Amino acid sequence: MASVRLITINARGLNTPVKRRMALTDAHSQGGDIVFVQETHFRADSAPTLSSPHYPSSYVSNYTVSKSRGVAILLGRHVPFVYESHVTDPGGRFLFLKGTLGLSRCTLVNIYLPNRNQCQTLRSILTKLSRYSEGIVICGGDFNVHLDTPGEGNPASCKPDPSLRRRFLQLLHSQQLVDGWRVLHPHGRDFTFFSSAAGSYSRLDTFLISHHGLHLLQSATIKPITWSDHAPVHLVLTLPTVPERDRTWRLNETLLKDTMNRTDIDTAISDYFSNNLTPDVSLPMVWEAHKCVLRGKFIQIGARLKRLRTGQIKDLLRNIHTLETSHKLDTFKELTLQRAALNDLLTSNTLRSLQITKLKYYTQGDRCGRLLANAVRQRHMTTYIPKIRRADGSIAHSSPDISTAFLSYYKSLYNLNDTPPPSEAIGNYLRDSYDSTISRETREALDAPFTMEELALAVKSMKSGKSPGPDGFTMGYYKTFLPSLGPHFLQAFNSLDERSTIPQSALLATITLIPKPDKDHTLVPNYRPISLINTDVKLFAKLLATRLNPLLPALIHPDQSGFVTSREARDNTIRTINLIHRAQTQGLPTIFLSVDAEKAFDRVEWHYLFGVLRHIGFGSKWMAWIHALYSSPTARIRINGTHSTPFGIRNGTRQGCPLSPLLFVLALEPFMQRVRDNDNIQGFRLPFHHYKISAYADDVLFTLTDPIKSLPHVLTELRTFQALSNFLINDSKSEAMGVGVTAEVYHALTEICPFQWTRNSLRYLGTTLTRSPRDLFAANYTPLLNTTLSELRKWHKPHISWLGRINYLKMTVLPKFLYVFQAVPVKIPRDYFRELKSGFLKFIWGTTCPRIPYGDLTRPRDKGGLGLPHLESYYQAALLTRICDWSVSPPVKLWVALEQFAFQVPIASVPWQLAPIRTLISSLDHPTAPQLLRLWREVRSRPDLSPDISPLYPVSHNPDFPPGRQRSFLDIDSDGPYLHIARCYTEKALSPLSLLTPRSVHTPLEHYKYSQLTHFVTRLTSALPLRSTLTVFETLCTMDPPPTHVLSSLYTLLLSSSQPRLPSYVIKWHNELPEPISEEDWGKFFQSINTPP
Repeated sequence: MASVRLITINARGLNTPVKRRMALTDAHSQGGDIVFVQETHFRADSAPTLSSPHYPSSYVSNYTVSKSRGVAILLGRHVPFVYESHVTDPGGRFLFLKGTLGLSRCTLVNIYLPNRNQCQTLRSILTKLSRYSEGIVICGGDFNVHLDTPGEGNPASCKPDPSLRRRFLQLLHSQQLVDGWRVLHPHGRDFTFFSSAAGSYSRLDTFLISHHGLHLLQSATIKPITWSDHAPVHLVLTLPTVPERDRTWRLNETLLKDTMNRTDIDTAISDYFSNNLTPDVSLPMVWEAHKCVLRGKFIQIGARLKRLRTGQIKDLLRNIHTLETSHKLDTFKELTLQRAALNDLLTSNTLRSLQITKLKYYTQGDRCGRLLANAVRQRHMTTYIPKIRRADGSIAHSSPDISTAFLSYYKSLYNLNDTPPPSEAIGNYLRDSYDSTISRETREALDAPFTMEELALAVKSMKSGKSPGPDGFTMGYYKTFLPSLGPHFLQAFNSLDERSTIPQSALLATITLIPKPDKDHTLVPNYRPISLINTDVKLFAKLLATRLNPLLPALIHPDQSGFVTSREARDNTIRTINLIHRAQTQGLPTIFLSVDAEKAFDRVEWHYLFGVLRHIGFGSKWMAWIHALYSSPTARIRINGTHSTPFGIRNGTRQGCPLSPLLFVLALEPFMQRVRDNDNIQGFRLPFHHYKISAYADDVLFTLTDPIKSLPHVLTELRTFQALSNFLINDSKSEAMGVGVTAEVYHALTEICPFQWTRNSLRYLGTTLTRSPRDLFAANYTPLLNTTLSELRKWHKPHISWLGRINYLKMTVLPKFLYVFQAVPVKIPRDYFRELKSGFLKFIWGTTCPRIPYGDLTRPRDKGGLGLPHLESYYQAALLTRICDWSVSPPVKLWVALEQFAFQVPIASVPWQLAPIRTLISSLDHPTAPQLLRLWREVRSRPDLSPDISPLYPVSHNPDFPPGRQRSFLDIDSDGPYLHIARCYTEKALSPLSLLTPRSVHTPLEHYKYSQLTHFVTRLTSALPLRSTLTVFETLCTMDPPPTHVLSSLYTLLLSSSQPRLPSYVIKWHNELPEPISEEDWGKFFQSINTPP
């Protein structure tokens, strides 16, 4: 049974940041769940924000005339309150808030009555309330009426108007409202305000509650007067239908910043392991138990620091309470001194907190990072789930019933089969479909014990600031104490074998639920589960994933591009665009089927997964490590602050585990191989590959050229795979698009399978793939532009500076465009980028004129600019990355072989050719190749790209040199698909024939061909110089494998080659300075201001 604490207080003005921070901090420290504030003194047209992370929802009613009056209701982030509507008062006297508290309908009311005509004002307010309220009415406020008679507590010297009190109580009685404090303290004597002018105490503030809600009252107290001149009144209500929140411990990482704390913890770690490493206790159990001991140590340190931090405040509060409850005038002087001391202390703490906050926002608020992300993030929906629909269609409202509904769903999801598929059936399936194995040397390397170097690399690669698992230990703990923890961590996990397991408490996960946007949130499947696993288990899985990752390119076919090194989602979309174009040009009836796998990662059958791993040939030690992770995992669901009972998990790869995606693609690969090997499933059969199926993790796309024959066999393979692995297709979310398919075939296909059949487009990997390549731009880029500009126009964050807005564009807008630039590399008109540029500048500068030239804004920060994304250059860089893919020989990416059909020469030679485009390309209507080649011809003359004649310039397969296109031309080793001119040169001169073809005797025909080559090279170099060294871009293209961050490197090259060496404002500085600063010194200066201290 949970309880909710309500606080009402007259703030006497909250217009200063110090007082707002003090009020919010005090409300949280007192445990307020719902806070009623009177006299906020906000103007309606310029009200500041009254909210905090602890009180994200606030409702205010401000006076429209001046900075006076004003009331507010603040809702804590964990309050089980579901908002419905609210009513404000232009006079700033009242605020009504209607909704559901727990399972009970209620209306929260905040009232601030004037010093005169109280009953008249209250009567008007209660009349409006009677027409609006529903359920229990809970009203907090400052009523400016003496609520007690002398007999009930007022001193005899205080003579309030008895008729005012009587009329006030009659009004309450007419609405069946009761003074909550007086009900629980019928003979009590306490006050909320002291008038120094009148020298009298009075109780003006209280909570009123509906008569039929009195059974919910648990306690009512009046606290000491601190930062305001009114005392806060606390009212605690019992919520019978809401269970008590479960408290979970999480490491406070600020404790790790103190040197003395780190020393104490380091000593505790050493003492623990020196005292507890005994032969009779397993090493994994010793490791797991150390977290219990260290958790207690951290709690002890935190409690000690809290006592030091709050001890003086508690002493002052204790003294103030003693003096206040005496209610004597002769103690007023001492009481005033104590209050002043407390107020000075609270103000000092608040000022220090504000200074730290200002410093943090000044230094980091405008930078790309968590602060800016939190500042611009849309307000999240409340984590409270008020109701859910059960499987039988009925609605559950109480938290226990809601928890049971979710528990039933996820328990069945993670325990799909009572009887696992037969091992013999799994073995036969794998033997018939999958032939990839690992060597003995690789097996031994995988089974080797993990080293400290591997652990250090894994810890360094893990991100800090992530939510921990049930044990509460964050990554900061392991990063801080790695030297002390590392050896014991390795001992514990290296010791795992077939006979030992990880303790069950270590494998417990907490599932938190996030509502999916634009979905019906009364349905359980419309919540996205996020599994929080313990950090040490995640770290162990990271070690396994780091070892496994380099093996995946050899074990996983290039048809699968998800979670494999050097493969990207764009590989699949570019491939599909090429196949759609090929289907159109060849007039070949084809369907493109994108299947949606339902809960694919959560449904993986473990017996099948382990069968795949054994079939590949993983060693006993590696299999023992995997079995340890999957031996007996459990999970519990966190709903409305409570945890469900833990339940066992018997299928699925664990969310949040670095190893899970790698295991999933390994589990899916046998199915994809069976589709490739099935002759009844037809795709595009080309010399290099038979294009039938592609996937990015669980997003699978089939390309079927004989759909009537192929589709039934695809469905058969899916059913066979589902029986062994639990892989299930969601028919309602799977889409199919036909190209060149007749109406009769369409009708027959819809009878075969119940997928969503579309005519003109297909959604795949976040893009829209259209039947006509000419529609790709309108289907992908136009909606993205409209959405982006609409969001920028709706911007309502005036507290974010123009520097922060630039970084917002880098953090939020740029990634969306970068993905589409790479995934759908079609021609974009210049007007598109001009419109984006205009939208960016309006967003940054608002209605004012730009104060910095656009060129200086887009310069890199280390070159004197501000790093505003230049989207046209990013688009060009995204296209040019494909030249790097073209240049790899033999091609690694399967779409390169498809684009080869668009050219009459080897695709690797195309970027370095100088012949006219029409002589190189065979299909000018190709959706992706011609525009890339035209762009390349526009920009290649820039210094760092490929000016003049490249050393990679082709001699063979060159339209400008017809003899070189003959197969029998000079038998020279080319070391690739074509002979480049650098192979024919020695020290800036054409190599003699004896070096090109090292034979003792050359035929006259060879001498003739060599003369042809000499003549061609002489004529060629007379027009343009021949470089002997590769440029930066050419070096990138010749690297195998291609380096990481190619796109950012190309963007830097394009931007630097299109801008002056120094920003425009340098000229103004030179005009002002007596001596100009050299370009080298400017560069050092730009580097220094962008280097973190």
